[in-house]
Amino acid sequence: MQNIPPQVQAMLGQLESYQQQLQLVVQQKQSVQAELTEAKKALEEIEKLPEDAVIYKTVGTLIVKTEKAKAVEELKGKVETLEVRLNALERQEKKLNEKLKELTAQIQSALRPPTAG
Repeated sequence: MQNIPPQVQAMLGQLESYQQQLQLVVQQKQSVQAELTEAKKALEEIEKLPEDAVIYKTVGTLIVKTEKAKAVEELKGKVETLEVRLNALERQEKKLNEKLKELTAQIQSALRPPTAG
């Protein structure tokens, strides 16, 4: 492996960087997906309650009383924000996967011995 040309070594370094970025994006995506699922479930449960139901929410280390309408509005906003963030992460993941595929093909091509014609 010592005979790898410098340009291929640079591409391998770039490949590793893309792989690390992809791993980070996938972890962020999983975290956002979990948060989104939780927010949707909470919204679903709150919407089942009567309008005059007593609802509490956490604010930092406190638990405070809130109105159903306000809680629903806040959760809908949170769901919307998380969906936008998830879409952005999915686009980023797709781009990184394309870059990885492209770079892998370039590296394989560069390392392939020239064919005798």
